[in-house]
Parts: sequence; structure tokens; C-alpha cells
Amino acid sequence: MGRKNTNSITENEGGGKSKAIWNDDLVAIYCEICVKEVAKGNRSGTHFDKIGWVNVVKVFKEITGRDYDKKQLKNKWDSLETDCKLWSSLLHKETGIGLDPAKKTVDAPPEWWQSKIDV
Repeated sequence: MGRKNTNSITENEGGGKSKAIWNDDLVAIYCEICVKEVAKGNRSGTHFDKIGWVNVVKVFKEITGRDYDKKQLKNKWDSLETDCKLWSSLLHKETGIGLDPAKKTVDAPPEWWQSKIDV
């Protein structure tokens, strides 16, 4: 987690809080921070407790230089959780598919893709 990115790329939404912009590196950093907070026991239920969120916001800013607030980070958590559930469902309910680690994409035969397109 020693990576530091001081770029503060955000999009301003109507003069209010800037929209959080995520790339693969930021998502990886965020996930590492979240895993550590879970390991500390700062997640009771489906989300972090008050201490957990304070830590996540603070450490994320320290590492990335981005001043994302709890709401922005929670929105990302919710989005990642939805993606994870979809991915898990796909992997456990389907046969003949996998992950191409080089491309970071779903690896499936053409027949599988065609069946999904037909649906």
C-alpha cells in the first residue's frame, strides 16, 4: 500500500461536492484499506462502524491524496458489493466459464456468449 497518487481528478457536480473518479489502482488501494478495517473488527454487519469509516476515509486520503468523504466511499463499497454478488452468481451458476487473468475478463466459449446474447 505504499503507493501515493497526489492527483485530485474529480468532476464537479453543480458546484457541490466533486464526483469521485475511480481507476483500477484506486479500487485496489480502497479494497486493501477495507480488508484491513474488517480484520480490525470495525465492520459490524454489512458496513463499517463509525470508527471503521473514520479510518477508511483518513487512510484513503493519506495514501491517494484524494479527499473522498464517507458517502463517496460507501457508494463505491455498495457498487463493488453489487459487482461481487453478480460475479459470484455468474461463476457459481454457470459452467464452462472462467477468468482470463491477463485480460481481466470473463473467459467463455463462443457458444456460451451466444446463449447470453440470445436471452
